[in-house]
Amino acid sequence: MHNQPTQNQVPHNQVLDDITKLSEYVVCGATTRCTLGTMLSTLAMPLSHGVFLKEQPQCNIGDRIPIKNIRIFGNCKRTLPPPPCTPVVPLPWVNQKNTTLSINNQKALIDDAVCFCTFGGVISLVDSGQK
Repeated sequence: MHNQPTQNQVPHNQVLDDITKLSEYVVCGATTRCTLGTMLSTLAMPLSHGVFLKEQPQCNIGDRIPIKNIRIFGNCKRTLPPPPCTPVVPLPWVNQKNTTLSINNQKALIDDAVCFCTFGGVISLVDSGQK
């Protein structure tokens, strides 16, 4: 008997999309990137939602508060010389795939999600943070 998931058996930490590519749920510590930033950053969660995945706090689409959740990306390349990054993210993350899992009445965050900074940067996840 093999332990690889079939199309009907998806591991609890992943989501199956319509083209059968597995995506992962995002946890605290995931690596983030901004198209206007000069360095990578990490997604933070000062307080967990009480939901854990592999003993790590799981994130939802509302985890987008600057500094509290979305940390700085070095300098912002929107102007020259580049000023320090000060992300402003007025809207939640947008998952590219659908998930039915909710955490505190908001959809679970998936590693294909993006959010938008008012300075023009597109913030994405480099990895899910799962260890």
